[in-house]
This record gives sequence, structure tokens and C-alpha cells, in this order.
Amino acid sequence: MGAVEPGRSAAPVLPGLGGRRVLVVDDEPSIRLLCSVNLAMEGVEVLEAADGAEALERAAGTPVDLVLLDVMLPDIGGHEVARRMQADGVSAPIVFLSARADPADLEAGYEAGGVDYITKPFDPTALGSRLSEALGRVERGEAEAFRRAQLDELRKRPT
Repeated sequence: MGAVEPGRSAAPVLPGLGGRRVLVVDDEPSIRLLCSVNLAMEGVEVLEAADGAEALERAAGTPVDLVLLDVMLPDIGGHEVARRMQADGVSAPIVFLSARADPADLEAGYEAGGVDYITKPFDPTALGSRLSEALGRVERGEAEAFRRAQLDELRKRPT
């Protein structure tokens, strides 16, 4: 490997996330840390929130490029946080993160406007790629079609 230029990081930067700002919302400190460390290594500026109220405050106070939002928060559920952010004019795409993997839960996330849904446990080293893909779909204008396709697929499953 060659030498790193002065002032430059040796960390790899994902094309879709480098230099972006991501709000990580999870009530579990270990999950926030895991996400934050892995995203920071990809050149992402990370903001953190431990609950829904703090997430709404941070999103209103600082523009973010993407929100990684836990569904089960202690004060306001993630789906409601997403609805409130959208009502407040926050245009950042939302990727849900949850231990809830039932098709009905995924459907609720997409119905709440999520552009993707990551289930726990997840591979933290692949988190940046997953968020980059979601952000790329948004920037190419493909997020709504993806969201509708996910909903259609979930609704086809037998109950």
C-alpha cells in the first residue's frame, strides 16, 4: 500500500456515503456505537439519538442525509418518529433498523415511508454498503418504486 497523503484518511470511503451526515437512532448504546464506528470508518459524519424525542430534535436542528431509525424506542415508536419527521419537513430518507422481522413489521416500516428495513442482528461491516444502496435508490428516483415492490412482495405472503 502507498503512503496516505497528509490530511487524508486511510479509511475506505463509500461513493454514496463519504462526507454524508447520518442520524443513528437506537436506544441501545452498544448498537449506536457499533453503527457509528462502522459508518465513521466509511467517512460518514454520524449524529446519534437515544430515543424518539431526541431524534426529532436532532433532525429538526441539523440537516441529515439519511436516518437509521430503530423501530422499538422507549418513548415514541420509530414508525411514529418517521411520520413526525416527514410532517416536520425532514426530507432525509429513513432506513428502519429493528429486531422485529415479521412481514407485518416490515410492511409497517415501508408504509411509514422507510426506504429500506434492516433486521437485527445485522452485519455491521455491511451497514455502510446497505445505506449507500438505499441512498443511491433515493438519488436516482428509484426509492418509491423499491418501497412499493417491497410492500407488494410482503402483501403476497400467506398469513
